[in-house]
Amino acid sequence: MFWFSSFFSREKSGLSLQETEQLVSNSPFTREEILRLHSKYRHLDVNGDNSLSYEELKFLGELRANPLAHRICLLFSEGDSGHLSFQNFVDMMAVFSYRTPPEIKLIWAFAIWDFDGDDVIGPEDIKYGLDQIVNYQDDFCKEVETKKQLEDEMTLHELDEVVQITLGEIDPDGW
Repeated sequence: MFWFSSFFSREKSGLSLQETEQLVSNSPFTREEILRLHSKYRHLDVNGDNSLSYEELKFLGELRANPLAHRICLLFSEGDSGHLSFQNFVDMMAVFSYRTPPEIKLIWAFAIWDFDGDDVIGPEDIKYGLDQIVNYQDDFCKEVETKKQLEDEMTLHELDEVVQITLGEIDPDGW
């Protein structure tokens, strides 16, 4: 009976057995988790184009209220399009999994903060990241009506101090 219900749910999900097995072997997820992710993906795909945009993904629990959610979506999308296929979605969700090795999480955390893509997290990356965090607004933060510039919240001197302290902590041998 288990085989039949498992087979039926695969057919119903729209994923073939081969696709499911490939996703299982290339991710930290079980078959059942892949099927649940596919169901969640289809539910989020409001316009039915078999692709998830940031606007569709921003309500996902793992991205909700995350000031870097848009950046995360761009990194996992095809060619920085901001649209995720189901494979991209599984890859993104894998980074949030407790089963994913810390080394993989570190690679993605670095990529998220390397805003200019030069393989170095420099002062401009940190300033940009701080700006994203300080000025973050989403549909769940309605009490903040106007966006303030980072410089309005912090003086340029304070911002430079934060950047220098951060650089000192991530690169103690000097930037």
